[in-house]
Amino acid sequence: MSVLIVGADRIKAMVPKMEAMGIEHVTHWDTRRYKSSKNKIPAHIDLVVFLTDFLHHTVALKLKDKVKNLGLPTIYCRRAWSEMQPELQKQLEKNR
Repeated sequence: MSVLIVGADRIKAMVPKMEAMGIEHVTHWDTRRYKSSKNKIPAHIDLVVFLTDFLHHTVALKLKDKVKNLGLPTIYCRRAWSEMQPELQKQLEKNR
């Protein structure tokens, strides 16, 4: 499974935990700049995680529309492993 994380400046602490769960590839966009809304979501992405406490509002709206049009599953949570982990686990179980 490949995951795109949108928001936050640093996610280094989360990546090893995600890999331990079976996620093979993690892509991160920090969304500090409006330019991030023009990014194209890579074809290999299976899940998008929006970290809502570190997210540019306009970028979030544009990327949310792109994700919806692609039909990708989405998780919205704060940048806290305790919130993200159960949601990731649910998505991993759906994909099995």
